[in-house]
Amino acid sequence: MSWILLGIPVGIVLLYLGSEWMVDGAKKMAIRLGVTPFMVGLTVVALGSSSPEVITSLVSSNNPQIIVGNIVGSNIANVGLAIGLAAVISPIVCRFAGIRFEIASMLAAVLIVSLLALTGTLGYVEGAVLVTALFIFIYLTYKLKRGAAAGDSGEEPSEKEESAKTPLWKCAALVAAGMIFLYFGARAFIEGAVELAGIFGVSDLMIGLIVVAVGVSLPELCICVVAAYRKENEIVVSNIVGSVVFNCFFALGVGVIYTTVEVTHYTMVFHLPVMILMAALLALMIKAGSRITRWEGAALICVYSSYIMLMGIFPELTQGLI
Repeated sequence: MSWILLGIPVGIVLLYLGSEWMVDGAKKMAIRLGVTPFMVGLTVVALGSSSPEVITSLVSSNNPQIIVGNIVGSNIANVGLAIGLAAVISPIVCRFAGIRFEIASMLAAVLIVSLLALTGTLGYVEGAVLVTALFIFIYLTYKLKRGAAAGDSGEEPSEKEESAKTPLWKCAALVAAGMIFLYFGARAFIEGAVELAGIFGVSDLMIGLIVVAVGVSLPELCICVVAAYRKENEIVVSNIVGSVVFNCFFALGVGVIYTTVEVTHYTMVFHLPVMILMAALLALMIKAGSRITRWEGAALICVYSSYIMLMGIFPELTQGLI
């Protein structure tokens, strides 16, 4: 077996460590600089946990279908696996009224990507639109949430004091080390995934939708599982909602700015609708009862499992047919 295949497990480890270090360093740096806790959670944590998707998109220009599969598959896995597993561990209580704008933004993000995909290709123009939408989202969120109390961050006072004492150079070093690990982790993972696709005759799109998507979703998955175990319900939902928005607007946006990606027929009629379905199910569950129960979490896992099974039963769903 080719040594390149070692890139898959090695890449997953590097991606996970890199995202953890980047989030930790950036969060401490933001606190040291006096940035509001809410904005730290919205921008730094969401961007940090989405960084593997961003880096993977940037290093996949030679295999553009992995870019689409990475983002779409990651969003589906974030809701189906991360939220599903977290809810099974512990029912997630989350007030819909408090995150109404974020939920609407998540739904808007997946719909905008789907509408842009109707052109048949995603390139520089579509990438610019997506990145612009990200800045609009951040601006509107700042305008709506700038009055949020510092206590809303969910961070213990002792942890905040410790972060405030951390030297800026250490924060910057953590961020730099995280970015380096993310870059090399993504490169190793993509090379291993492409090699695996060649050995088994599997399309790049399917590798992106399953192997790469789950691999780069590990930060979100780990954060959700740990938060659910600790009963930190708000972190579970905000982490996933923010990650979906950043994946659509930033990770996909910067990826297609540098290369043109053809949107396949089955991506339009199957994969994108599943992504929209997952986002809609999450929104409906929260709106219906301001909570996600264990059986609802199990239902999300079942939907994700059915999605994977359908690709196994009907391999043509992952082929690059226009």
